[in-house]
Amino acid sequence: MFQGKTSLGFVAGLFSLFLMGCASTMDMEDLQARVDANTAQIKQLKHQGGSGTVSQDSVRLADIENRLDQQKARLANLRGRLDVIDHRLDTLMEKIDEQNARIKSMSQAAPLSSSPSAMAKTTTPPIATAISPVSPPQGTPGSAASIPPPSADILYRQAMNDYQTGHYQLSKKEFGQVVSLYPQSHLASSAEFWVGQSEFNMKHYDKAVSSFLQVIKNYPDSPKRAVAYFKLGRSYESLGKKKDAIHSYRRVLELFPLERQLDELAKRRLSRLE
Repeated sequence: MFQGKTSLGFVAGLFSLFLMGCASTMDMEDLQARVDANTAQIKQLKHQGGSGTVSQDSVRLADIENRLDQQKARLANLRGRLDVIDHRLDTLMEKIDEQNARIKSMSQAAPLSSSPSAMAKTTTPPIATAISPVSPPQGTPGSAASIPPPSADILYRQAMNDYQTGHYQLSKKEFGQVVSLYPQSHLASSAEFWVGQSEFNMKHYDKAVSSFLQVIKNYPDSPKRAVAYFKLGRSYESLGKKKDAIHSYRRVLELFPLERQLDELAKRRLSRLE
């Protein structure tokens, strides 16, 4: 029951953020249209010299430029809000992935716990509790050397907790373990992406580039592929590799035309570089 409520909460939160993002995007598109219109009007006034006196044209031009400055400030504010919403959406999607993995793991384990042998083990009273258990010899199946590693979803969840609390060195290691121990897991591509994010936050931009390229090359169907291209551009920017950054942002626009929010962010970065 709790898991169902939690899943519904995640979905409701995701839908709410999606609506906020859509609203902000539409506001931004409307505002961008106004900015373009005012910019064109200013150019027309400057080229044609206006239709009234010099004083009237100057006042009119100053008024339009003032409105343009205000609209640009509001546009920057909206883009900042989209950055925040995009990050929250990404985090919420990760939580939904984790929740689905936990539910799947528990549903697979449930038949085992309800089997007659399992019930007999839980209902049989302990016998001779004073007798110390015999430690298995080294190298046997019961030794510490044969203890299996944590599951992919447990490792991933721990890594995400460490990432969200700013322990990037630790999260990089744990996400890397997900990739190396469970390369076929549905979490592998996301884990590789977060290795890159951890490196990026530690300002290890060369290593971040390597991880984001791994996502792009090794996981063609990854849900992180689009944002990996964008973060690849950010990493190249931080390294001063302007041409590579521009190429990465253009790939976002070429390959993912339906990722409207990400496309807006890519256009914003391109406008600063070109």
